[in-house]
Amino acid sequence: MRCDPYRDEAKKPCTEAAHGAASVASKRKAEDLPSLMNMSPFTGCSPFKKFMVISSKGSTKVADRSPFKIHRELKSILGDETIEVTKLGSGDLMVELKSNEQAKKLGAITTFLDILVTVSPHKSLNSSKGVIRSRDLRCCSEEEMMEELSGVTHARLIKVRRGEDKIQTDTVVLTFDSPKRPRRIYAGYMTLDVRPYVPLPTRCYKCQRYGNGKDRCKKPAAVCIRCGKGGHVKRDCSADPHCVNCRGDHAASSKTCPKFLEKQAILRYKAENGGMFQQARKAVVVEENKKN
Repeated sequence: MRCDPYRDEAKKPCTEAAHGAASVASKRKAEDLPSLMNMSPFTGCSPFKKFMVISSKGSTKVADRSPFKIHRELKSILGDETIEVTKLGSGDLMVELKSNEQAKKLGAITTFLDILVTVSPHKSLNSSKGVIRSRDLRCCSEEEMMEELSGVTHARLIKVRRGEDKIQTDTVVLTFDSPKRPRRIYAGYMTLDVRPYVPLPTRCYKCQRYGNGKDRCKKPAAVCIRCGKGGHVKRDCSADPHCVNCRGDHAASSKTCPKFLEKQAILRYKAENGGMFQQARKAVVVEENKKN
């Protein structure tokens, strides 16, 4: 039997959780209650996919249709509730849903405005990551934590290298099957805080730019991380440092680079608040403008 990491109420049945949700919510902050109906392992229910993508099967893009027609069509499928729709760069539409009923209705469609379509969960927005720390977890395997913690789809133990050995630390990165991480988790008898997982900005080791990896890089030749020029690597470079990202007097790998700090701030906002990278970037820009 899997332990309930959220412990909404100790082993209360689904019916009591549903009828008593208002009284439970009054005792706890709303953000500490990820959703009685969606997350409790005792309900037998699984979280619905909040972010769904409508994709065309042919050459006609769904997002090329009139925004008025798209809005009316979605209302006819999902009801009059206000929904968030985002046009993706691919020409697909991402729809933010509010209930399992809406997810079922949208998932059942095969055509949208006379276009043959598929409806699938967004690849990343329906999950979230968080970090927990405890010395007591050193004896646990990743498989055990995935088995025991409901709502957790992946666990990664952080290890550090000391000489030739890899030493397991107290830190574990968890992936949750919900768009927003819980603020705390119950691991057996322990209560652990779940902190945001903030990844490092992705920098291409070929062109040294942020935002893409080496496999997707379109640069024909590698660029020196130190001076920003091609034809040689860092160990053969004696030129003055020059960053290809901000034009500053430092290497592209510098952690003080304004571009690195900007990307890091965006990733931190996204980790703490969820949503898409573009939304996080806009929010960070707004905050920076307020400071200035």
